[in-house]
Amino acid sequence: MVYVFKLLLVIFNLDKMIPSELLKEIADLQKVGYQIETSLVGSRVYVVFKDYILPSSFNMEKTDLLVWTNTNYPSCAFDMFWVHEKLFLSNGVVPQAAQHIENHCGINWRRFSIHPYQVKPWNPSEDSLEGYISYINKRLNQGI
Repeated sequence: MVYVFKLLLVIFNLDKMIPSELLKEIADLQKVGYQIETSLVGSRVYVVFKDYILPSSFNMEKTDLLVWTNTNYPSCAFDMFWVHEKLFLSNGVVPQAAQHIENHCGINWRRFSIHPYQVKPWNPSEDSLEGYISYINKRLNQGI
């Protein structure tokens, strides 16, 4: 009987859900004005910030911004972020570490290959989605 129950959980993808801690962090960010959508694909949790406002150093005023983690969050760190594939610097140059286009959730995204947790490893008791967004903001404000 237990085997059948576990099998049904897997078949209907109920064994993997968006972690409650991540949902709380998303709710907190929504309270301060972020428009956020989530989707679960396998064990990957996609978090999309809609109409994310960009600094003037880019060719767009805003973009959707994608980050992802997995269902083990907060034990699993964020790494890299993705934006609209046609996002460039205002001078037409591809931003540093953003040369690759990848498809996630049926959409092409420009990947910013940044790895903030190489120097100081991700710590689930200290780090969060809000902290990662703060890091992304700093990176985007560098305008490179």
